[in-house]
Amino acid sequence: MQRAHIKLIAVVLLILPISIGGNIIRMSVKEYEEVSFKEHLTVKNEAPNVIFALAKHFQDHMVLQKAPARANIYGFSPDIGKSVLVSMQISPSHTYTYETTVIPGSSPDIGVWNVLLDPMVAGSSVNITAQSQGQSYIITDVIFGDVWLCSGQSNMQFTTVQMFGAAAEIADAQNYPNIRLMTVYEKVSSTPLDDLLKIQQNWTRPDNVSVGGPSWKYFSAVCWLYGKAIHKALGYPIGLVATDWGGTPVEAWSSPEALAKCGIHGKTKIKQPDSFIKYVESLPPSERHNLQGPDDNSQLWNAMIHPFLNMTIYGAIWYQGEADADGVKMNNYNCTFPTMIRDWRKNFYLFSGGQTDPIFPFGFVQLAPNSPNQSITVGFPDVRWHQTADHGFVPNQDMINVFMAVAIDLPDFNSTYGSIHPCDKMDVGDRLCLSGLAVAYERSEVFQGPFPIQGEVTPQGLKILYGDKWSLEVRDTNGFELRCDSDNWVPSAVIGSDITSVTIQANVCPQGENPTGIRYNWKESPCAFKKCAVYETVNGLPGPPFVIVDSVNIDGRPLFKFNGPVHI
Repeated sequence: MQRAHIKLIAVVLLILPISIGGNIIRMSVKEYEEVSFKEHLTVKNEAPNVIFALAKHFQDHMVLQKAPARANIYGFSPDIGKSVLVSMQISPSHTYTYETTVIPGSSPDIGVWNVLLDPMVAGSSVNITAQSQGQSYIITDVIFGDVWLCSGQSNMQFTTVQMFGAAAEIADAQNYPNIRLMTVYEKVSSTPLDDLLKIQQNWTRPDNVSVGGPSWKYFSAVCWLYGKAIHKALGYPIGLVATDWGGTPVEAWSSPEALAKCGIHGKTKIKQPDSFIKYVESLPPSERHNLQGPDDNSQLWNAMIHPFLNMTIYGAIWYQGEADADGVKMNNYNCTFPTMIRDWRKNFYLFSGGQTDPIFPFGFVQLAPNSPNQSITVGFPDVRWHQTADHGFVPNQDMINVFMAVAIDLPDFNSTYGSIHPCDKMDVGDRLCLSGLAVAYERSEVFQGPFPIQGEVTPQGLKILYGDKWSLEVRDTNGFELRCDSDNWVPSAVIGSDITSVTIQANVCPQGENPTGIRYNWKESPCAFKKCAVYETVNGLPGPPFVIVDSVNIDGRPLFKFNGPVHI
């Protein structure tokens, strides 16, 4: 059946500056542009009685996106066709004023309005007032900086109070008044919403209460640590929006259009890791909601992402994948995850009127270890690989402007919250910051661990070359495996190394068989804490896992080249 289409009328404001009494008044000329959206992307509001209002996430103490982008301010009204006046006061003698008109939304009794503010430099502090038909709203202590969305499942939801070093981190929070925080309440919707159903933590400055809130409530440890680190490096305000829910698959955060591109039109079975199930079952029933999010397709896209699309943001970070580490979901992840990123980018760009970058920076955490069982080689290893669109590293040709933190060497088998929830979030935040500064802010950083360029059989063994991009440190001899002609994977120990290469045993295959593939750290939990085999020496970052199952024969010996995606 063909999908219906509707027409939305987007109001574009042309601003004419006029100076009156020392104030800058912005008079608006309206142009109308028809934009067609598919039905499943249309905005729907479930509020039974619509009144003139700002969208819920426009609040005191918030951060709006700084220049060169222009921040959007928007809301709702039943008075379609009426004017809305918005003023942005920078000082008692300096005010920008804008006028727009309430236009129809997707329902006949719901009007929407939107104003595009002037570009504001980082650190600007303003008060914003919106007025219409005798009603007005004012939000104060609004500052301009970079806005980051933090999303995913329980390891993103994992709060600062739960992490190692929580007391010191929470006590330090008050020293960063120009970081601002907001947490979305866990809600679902079967249709895309234009406003959040509920906010768990209103925009606030960081302190021991707002950062050190209850377990699984607020504030996200990874989100906080990442935001704090980039704030310290950049020196200007950062806004952090945590919108996450434990136990949820990537399909719940993806639009129907994105899922359709991966051939997904119905719900696929979910199998949670045993350690996750065990931990959730240990909680009182009243506390399980936080970690038992929906597995229905697009439910969280509709309720917890879609309401932000009109907002101008700088980037997003993501920690998720454990709920997709089995069966069909696992095998689809090399499509569902990269496609979700592209779809988020497209929609944020479209709905923000082109103010959010169409390839905004997107960072993620590669799955951390879980079970101490060294024999598990399916599930987490596959998802880690698929998180990179089967390249093993990011950014790459299929994941442009994407960055990651490798967490494969950070096990916490005795975690109070189950081994699937390691408490060392400090290293995760630091590594994600290094990657973010390099990719999202073009800083000169060593931001990822060593990744090989070639493997060749020599008289000494199989030599894996990493090039001159890194200076290598070898901390253990385990982690490498060779695939033999019989398709069995056999461990191969490190027997030598220098600053650009590692040599492993080449003669581990049964007699008469040759190596036909190489893989590294292809286990759910491959090593002890910070004791994997290969690291770089500048920031101590671990090499990510990799696999290569193709080679060419040179003078009777296999040569492995790491120059493209490897689909497993």
